[in-house]
Amino acid sequence: MKELNIAIEKAVQSEKSLKVRELINTFVFNVHKNANKKDIKDAVEKYFNVKVAEVNTIIMRGKYRRVGKYTGKLPSIKKAYVKLKEGERISVLEA
Repeated sequence: MKELNIAIEKAVQSEKSLKVRELINTFVFNVHKNANKKDIKDAVEKYFNVKVAEVNTIIMRGKYRRVGKYTGKLPSIKKAYVKLKEGERISVLEA
């Protein structure tokens, strides 16, 4: 994946992601399914002007949902846990 502007889709704002952010300085992003760790690291460093220590990725499988007699499946998403170097912060996402 060469285009860094589509590697990161959005930042995750949940209770778990906020707790991880406070404890170990790690931010959580939903990323494109074809983005690898190097692409994610380059995109975060370029757009937020911070230094990244490490990137961990996970694929969250879509859950099955029912509405009456009909069943459907939610889409699978890929998440990236981006740990910043000591002293680095993303002030845009902390508001």
